[in-house]
Amino acid sequence: MTSFKDAEEQEVREYLDNNREFLDHYVTENINKETIAKWLTNKSKLNQVPPSSSKGDWAQYRLKQKSCKKQIFLDLLKVLNDECTEHTVLWQLASYISCSVGVDAHRVYKLFPDHPSFVQYFLSDALTPQDEPPKELVRAEAEQVRVVLEVAKSGTCRRLSRADDPQNFPNVPEMLFRGLKNSAVTADHVMYQPILGKNGKTTYVIEMWRVHDYFDDIDEEISSNFLVLGSLALHYCNLYLDKKRERNMSDFLLDVVKAIFEEMVSLDQLIKRILEFAQRLVNADRASLFLVDYRNFELVSTVFDLKFEPGHERDMEKKEIRMPINRGIAGHVALSGETMNIPDAYSDYRFNREVDEATGYKTECILCMPIKVEGSVIGVVQMVNKRNDGNFGHEDEVAFEIFSTFFGLALHHARLYDRIMRKEQKYRVALEVLSYHNTCRETEVMAMLADQTPITVDLDDFYIDPFRFDDFEKCKCVIKMFSELFDLANFDLSTLTRFVLTVKKNYRMVPYHNFDHGWTVAHAMYVMLRNDFKKRFNYKMRLALFVACLCHDLDHRGYTNKYMSEIASPLAAMYTTSTLEHHHFNITVTILQQDGHNIFSHITSEEYKEILGFIRHCILATDLAKFFPNVDKLNQLHATEPPQFDWALNSHRDLAMAISMTAADLAASAKPWHIQIKTVKVIFEEFYDQGDKERAAGKEPIPMMDRYKPDQQPSSQVGFLSQICVPCYSALYRILPNTKPLYAMALKNLEGWKARADEIQRKLDREKAERERQDEAGCAGTSDARFKTLLKVEMEEEDCVVPKACMSRSVEGKEDERKLEPITWEEDEVGREHVATRSGIWRHIDGGTWIDEEGVVIEGKAMNSIVRRDRNGDNSD
Repeated sequence: MTSFKDAEEQEVREYLDNNREFLDHYVTENINKETIAKWLTNKSKLNQVPPSSSKGDWAQYRLKQKSCKKQIFLDLLKVLNDECTEHTVLWQLASYISCSVGVDAHRVYKLFPDHPSFVQYFLSDALTPQDEPPKELVRAEAEQVRVVLEVAKSGTCRRLSRADDPQNFPNVPEMLFRGLKNSAVTADHVMYQPILGKNGKTTYVIEMWRVHDYFDDIDEEISSNFLVLGSLALHYCNLYLDKKRERNMSDFLLDVVKAIFEEMVSLDQLIKRILEFAQRLVNADRASLFLVDYRNFELVSTVFDLKFEPGHERDMEKKEIRMPINRGIAGHVALSGETMNIPDAYSDYRFNREVDEATGYKTECILCMPIKVEGSVIGVVQMVNKRNDGNFGHEDEVAFEIFSTFFGLALHHARLYDRIMRKEQKYRVALEVLSYHNTCRETEVMAMLADQTPITVDLDDFYIDPFRFDDFEKCKCVIKMFSELFDLANFDLSTLTRFVLTVKKNYRMVPYHNFDHGWTVAHAMYVMLRNDFKKRFNYKMRLALFVACLCHDLDHRGYTNKYMSEIASPLAAMYTTSTLEHHHFNITVTILQQDGHNIFSHITSEEYKEILGFIRHCILATDLAKFFPNVDKLNQLHATEPPQFDWALNSHRDLAMAISMTAADLAASAKPWHIQIKTVKVIFEEFYDQGDKERAAGKEPIPMMDRYKPDQQPSSQVGFLSQICVPCYSALYRILPNTKPLYAMALKNLEGWKARADEIQRKLDREKAERERQDEAGCAGTSDARFKTLLKVEMEEEDCVVPKACMSRSVEGKEDERKLEPITWEEDEVGREHVATRSGIWRHIDGGTWIDEEGVVIEGKAMNSIVRRDRNGDNSD
């Protein structure tokens, strides 16, 4: 078969030799110029060794070679138009330079600036095609590249001849001449042309050999001129490749992001999935991830030596590997935060060979990069062996650096998610424990259900004394009030009982905001709803109002919202406004969600959602910061004739619910004087507890919260009643006329506290006059202890006498609403009624005290700077 083919080829050869005109016509008509140019180039290379060794022949030969530079340049441009790589352009450039200069053989060396001793070359011989670079890069031995490294270091062209320096002349690579007609010749002349990268360092060196002719200045000039154009071609080639990589990277990162969100539930699965992407990105054979454990100064890996197996689902056994952070290449990267690209792992002293020795795997090259979040190294990724038998290049470093940002964010958020999931499990356990301890005992429920003692007290009375009942009786009263307001047949009695007892248990044992206060507020709402014969609120609203009143201060800590924010309480971090009120509502929902506590289980989910919305609205309305705008809106609606308030409008009914909640919350201020005194005592005990903590923290408490200034109680109560309570009940009285007992008693108590405040002021005036008289007489002043003793007002119940001012008005519960007019407010100096400053602080009608959004009274003198600041428009604080 072979002999037949050879005979056939011989016959074709003879025909073409004998028919040159036909051959010329055929080539001209059917072969394109690019193919002809390639034939010419190959022909010139095969005939590079001339038949004669005379210098004249060589000069003529070189002249012919230089004549085709234009065509070579055009070919170089064509390479750029095709799908090219850096190696393709470089190989074509080296071939064209060699052809233009006229050399017998050439070789291209690749250098790694970060590893000066590591040099590779393209494995080729004389028959290697010029249009396609060799696929194999081979590492050069040290003695082979001595001159190459010198040229790379200097960055300049260099010419050598054997005759000039035979001792230092490099060894001729015999492989380069393999395939030539006269392959036994020995080259005596060599020229090295370095190619610099954009960082100014030598990245490639072209080695060009001649058998006979010296390299001269013209050769060097031709080479350098071509190199200028070639370097430009390389630059644009790399720009193209960069853009192409960016496009591919974008698509790649989209896949990564999708995978991140899919695998976020498991940290180990996420690590494995991202490592697979990283392997695909840099074409690595093996990959490992080490997390940095700064506490133990170790590197920890749960995914180690991951093998590249595309299309295979890998269920890896979870095995934790720990190693000192100062050991190995990964440890060096973790400590330094720098990328390491090591083309020869065994030549690096930091490489740990134990793994290779144990597994039999041969590590050739390593790409090790840090994973950083906010500048801190949280992990190290180590890629081993590029799968195309090459080394990791600069483009791999750049690509992985971009990828590492996503890797770091994914890893950081996965660890956070993992911590959140762990804390959620802890939270569930803690919630289970708290639920057990914060839920009433079944024995309590059974005891309450078994008790048949009737409640004989008339609960339909705003002035009822809450101190007359113990906790057990209060719970029974709540159930009775609930049954009278709503149809108890629609509710499960045991569930209702369990709910009430658990609500009681979730009130803290603080002086004022405890279950007694919750019961008092719920009772006030009960009386309001009971006497609202027109049923202005619908059934769901009334149900929400009563439950909200009972639960409105659940788990109250005894401090104001402002104080919670100042001490950076976690609650304040969760809710920027109405901190405690949001917490009270959440505790309410938590109780309702516990087994056997959902008193609304008989209604539909939509109704349940609607009632919860009402409860939330009502509880948040108890924040006094919301009261001031609410009462302004209501007063504006009643400022015209006829009033614009309309119960048919949802917004107006919401406003009425909010004012009703505030009124119920302030019900203690509308109790008879002897009950009022008891309540104020526990209120101030809670204020003093907060003041003590503020003083312990180095902050001077306001006078109202300073237990060393008990004389401030009457004046603070005057401000509180006049600025909050009376306006609230005045507004409520307009929309719910049957609440006038609250309004009337608040006025009476205001007069009583004014009388107390006047009495203290008279004592202060007498003491001041006495001190001035003693100072004039040269006598020593009264001691501070004696001064405070004279000012102290005893608040004990047995010592309390109702001031005459409190007896000056009679309160008849069924008096016609037109006989009791709303209180008339005195205008301040700018002619407006109870104007709120931009600081959220309200002025008392007597002009002596100020009150903030939480009902805390502030001395008038201390407010001068704030008033001046507001008038000047300075709102910087």
